Amino acid sequence: MSTTFRSDRAAEAIRATIASALNTEIQDPRLRLVTITRVEVSHDIQSAKVFYTILGDEKVRLDAQRGFESAKPFLRTRVGVEVPLRVVPEIQFRYDGGTDNAMIVDEILNALPELKKSAE
Repeated sequence: MSTTFRSDRAAEAIRATIASALNTEIQDPRLRLVTITRVEVSHDIQSAKVFYTILGDEKVRLDAQRGFESAKPFLRTRVGVEVPLRVVPEIQFRYDGGTDNAMIVDEILNALPELKKSAE
């Protein structure tokens, strides 16, 4: 988890670099509709967790994860070239379920009868 100003800046630089590479350089169709939501960098900047979202079912998510695994060496190289760090962090890609959770909460709230009466 990012805990210092330096690791926060590194996390944002890594996020921007990976997002840019996905938009301009990666041709893998499994990664076409991916959005990088955030990056968490360890305090020593040795590892980075890159969180992403993608619209679709479980199969689409698994395909995206496989796409990231195959693109990982290229993306890590891009981070090493574009982000001025002494050591290029190990990168892990994780699906960000926060959007799914927000949609579930929204559906639950919309189903509550008390809220339906006040909206009418």
